Amino acid sequence: MSRLIWLLIGYLCGSFQTGYFLGRLKGIDVREYGSHSTGATNSLRVMGTGAGILVLLGDALKAILPCVAVRCIYADNPDLMMVLLLWTGAGVMLGHCYPFYLGFRGGKGVAITVGLLLVISPPAFFIWIAVFFLVLFPFHYVSLSSISAMAFLAVLLVVLTLTGRLPVGEAVRTEVCLVGLFLPLFSIWRHRANIGRLMNGTESKLKFFTKGSRT
Repeated sequence: MSRLIWLLIGYLCGSFQTGYFLGRLKGIDVREYGSHSTGATNSLRVMGTGAGILVLLGDALKAILPCVAVRCIYADNPDLMMVLLLWTGAGVMLGHCYPFYLGFRGGKGVAITVGLLLVISPPAFFIWIAVFFLVLFPFHYVSLSSISAMAFLAVLLVVLTLTGRLPVGEAVRTEVCLVGLFLPLFSIWRHRANIGRLMNGTESKLKFFTKGSRT
């Protein structure tokens, strides 16, 4: 029952669409432009660099807050804490991607992963970020960087599980691995349209500094 409760709490937190509400403040619906996502990358392209940064921070924060609550409440039970952190993160991811009040049209979960990793494992966060930027700087495709970093995270989790280095007890190791794998694999699946554009050469490259196409 605690898993379902934290999944629901995560979903409700994730449903807050930073990009959508920021766009409304500017008089637009960000979902009607660019990739039609409410995430940080589309917000940057549509509303400018500053907006993109704000959306990234806001979306990461909505993963950080409920996960910090889990850490505080279950600090005396590390195995259950790790399980519930991942269930909460899965809920945030689902809420972010499928907000119930916006026709289930949201983002793709990259900023959610940033927030979740910051709470669960700062070292893993820095490695993930390093992979992201190592792909981004030479190619300038955010989607390719996101997919590469998510694939790395999935492989890392499998390797840690198979080698017995995952820092959880045997009783919850399989559950942690399966729920943990859901997060990067689901985000990769959410990028399926980007994968198609990358393959046919029509994916847009990132401009780091822009005033946006609709501001």
